[in-house]
Amino acid sequence: MGYAVCYDHSGIDVAWSIFLDITAFFMLMAPLAVARLLAISRANGTTQLQAA
Repeated sequence: MGYAVCYDHSGIDVAWSIFLDITAFFMLMAPLAVARLLAISRANGTTQLQAA
């Protein structure tokens, strides 16, 4: 018995798949990046208030 490969890996399909993967990655990482930036800005704000 042989197994047939029924996938057409044309350039458009591969590019679309890569685009979706990258988009999903950024959608997952964006909230973490925003939270990190907020934490950094709050830390800098408290440092400036303590120095004043």
